[in-house]
Amino acid sequence: MQGSSVSKALVTPGEELGVEEEYLPGDNAYVDSGYVKSMVLGIAEWDRVNHVVNVKPLKLSLIRPGQIVYGKVYYFPNDKVAMVRIFAVQHQDGVRRIQAETGILYVTYASEERLSTIYDAVGLGDLIKARVLSSKPPYHISLRGPLLGVVETRCPQCRAVIVPSTSSKITCPVCGFVFRRKVAAS
Repeated sequence: MQGSSVSKALVTPGEELGVEEEYLPGDNAYVDSGYVKSMVLGIAEWDRVNHVVNVKPLKLSLIRPGQIVYGKVYYFPNDKVAMVRIFAVQHQDGVRRIQAETGILYVTYASEERLSTIYDAVGLGDLIKARVLSSKPPYHISLRGPLLGVVETRCPQCRAVIVPSTSSKITCPVCGFVFRRKVAAS
């Protein structure tokens, strides 16, 4: 295609795609020390007209049953289920960012305790640490276990960011509102 305003190449996570003065980071790209870099293994597309670089991920499942993952609660189809956007996997050498995948958290797997509603375990926007139960997306996940649960939440009243301790009852340090979450022990 002669005169095309888009060029493409295979890139790896962390690979430099350009400088931030020349290109803005698009999908699956970020800026680090002035360089636009790829978040995922995929095909980078440099748009020379709009000066944006996007990376289309190659689908490689890095998530396996039993692994610990980090995600963000983004939707409640009903009061028994939470949808989670999984964005990182814990490995022996640390936590690695991955191409976002969907996780499903059922109320029966949200805590060791019997809960009547998923809202007693997690809230919209909560960052959670969970264990993977299934081998294919959407991944079924569990918060059962003392090291699993919410690692960051927001007060439902004033939206203050809170990093909870080990208690399931959280008191907002800003407005004093008390609410419940299934908290991950540090």
